[in-house]
Amino acid sequence: MKQILRYGLILLCFSGLAGVSLHGVNVLTRERIAAAQQRALTEGQRQIFPAAARFGEQKTFPVGNKTAQYFEAFDTNGVCIGYELLHTVQGYQSPITVLTAIDRRGIIAGIKILSQAETPGLGAEVEAVPASRTLWQALAGLVRRVPAQVRPAAPPLPPFQAQFAGKSLTQLRVVKQPTRDAIEAIAGATITSEAVTKAVRDAISNFFLHVAHPPTSEQSP
Repeated sequence: MKQILRYGLILLCFSGLAGVSLHGVNVLTRERIAAAQQRALTEGQRQIFPAAARFGEQKTFPVGNKTAQYFEAFDTNGVCIGYELLHTVQGYQSPITVLTAIDRRGIIAGIKILSQAETPGLGAEVEAVPASRTLWQALAGLVRRVPAQVRPAAPPLPPFQAQFAGKSLTQLRVVKQPTRDAIEAIAGATITSEAVTKAVRDAISNFFLHVAHPPTSEQSP
């Protein structure tokens, strides 16, 4: 009987230590994930809306039964020149979070997919960037010394995402052939392509429905 109690106490101690350890790991992981997400958001904001000098605080607006976020974009004089909208939708096999930059008329300045876990080689191609260098050029770049004052250029946007720039709400439809008036789907990943386009379309339409109104032709710059 004493041995049973002893083993029970030992097991209880180990279980408690394991629980504390798992909690500590969870806290550290959660903080690192949150920091990485914030870094991706900040970098994405600057990349797709370079005309903005700063962004306002995060605010929310409804998209159906969900909540999306938006940030006002200001120029160097403090004038609001547009907005960035953050919205998440369900893709083929994972949630997809998209950051969309628009001017005050609702014309898209650019989009940036901040997170997705779609099928590699298919849906994940929405983030694929064609190689701009050969293997030997990449290796040469590793050994070549770059002056400290030279700032690395921002990475190019994937072609799928780049095609959103300059489009209006009515042009946010997915097609399978190249065109200037719609979004060309990734081959073999129509569902993912539709999901990204829906994230952008729903964010813009609901933003102007609930928060702002695009200026009339008389008010447009």
